[in-house]
Amino acid sequence: MIRPILATHNPYNAARDFEKAGWTIDFQTPPDSGDPLCGVSLYGNELLLGTMEEKFVSKEALPFVGAGVELHVTVPASGIRAIHQKHAWLNPTELQQQPWGETAFKVEIQGYVFMIVAEDR
Repeated sequence: MIRPILATHNPYNAARDFEKAGWTIDFQTPPDSGDPLCGVSLYGNELLLGTMEEKFVSKEALPFVGAGVELHVTVPASGIRAIHQKHAWLNPTELQQQPWGETAFKVEIQGYVFMIVAEDR
């Protein structure tokens, strides 16, 4: 299993954005812990939301955080329309059949691009 840690300006605010889009906040470290970290998930797809503090992301790298990264998230086909609707406030692409056969949409959350795909099983 891969569980990426995404650099965010504020992981607690980022977690609320994910939650507003229908994701679940699985855990949050205490803000005063010295290690701000939140875990979020959507149908078993887990992410960690970290910080952009200089000990993790250099100032020079900040403009490139998330560049060239697209996270492929698989969800049940029966729920894809509702999931798309919950992401509506983020202006996702249309929910549509992709040339390779999957039904999917793209959405940007906290500067990261997600392709949310209906599981074809």
